[in-house]
Amino acid sequence: MSTIDINSPINFIEENDNNLQNNTNSLNLQKNFLNLLVAQIKNQDPTNPIKNSDLTSQLAQINTTNGIERLNSIALQFSNQISNNQSIQLSSLIGRHIIIPNKKIIHTKDTETKFGIQLFENATSVKIKITDENNKVLHIKEIKDIKSGIYTFVWDGKDLDNKSMITGKYNISVIAKNKDKDVPVKSLSEVVVNSIIMSANDPIIDLGDAGKIKASNIREILK
Repeated sequence: MSTIDINSPINFIEENDNNLQNNTNSLNLQKNFLNLLVAQIKNQDPTNPIKNSDLTSQLAQINTTNGIERLNSIALQFSNQISNNQSIQLSSLIGRHIIIPNKKIIHTKDTETKFGIQLFENATSVKIKITDENNKVLHIKEIKDIKSGIYTFVWDGKDLDNKSMITGKYNISVIAKNKDKDVPVKSLSEVVVNSIIMSANDPIIDLGDAGKIKASNIREILK
């Protein structure tokens, strides 16, 4: 009969150094399981030996643990890759014009300024106003029978008397209705991305005079 030296070391075959380093925790679990198994066999009650079903159950548990660990590792790699790709994409926005939710627009004299709305339900009428700091109406736009969605428009920078407005910030307000019912809507304005502030959660977009927003607030990237 052949004998087994339970005190002899348990050796594992190394497929390659990288796999061994990446799976250190899995190998430790396997080694602990085998050591426990040898100890169980050595100290088992001869009148009540370990059942095959018990060994199978323990082996299934160790395999499940290994599988979960590998799945977590793969998920982490995907998460890191997504984060890296997001950083690259956001960096390309520096200097670009974007559309965001905003109650003010930044206008430069003698240039066209883009603005817009985000309509959350269909509407039979939408009224948009641009006003100065004294609430004087400079521009009015009315739309009939419009579906939900994001829409952008252009203001030529002139008031109702066709006078060019100076560079500065102006208010934008919008009222949307479906017959007599108010429809949820947000005003949008065009801003320029100055820089990107990366964070563990949602990156921060620095818009200069327009402040800072989260990347998730970008509604449209303009050409």
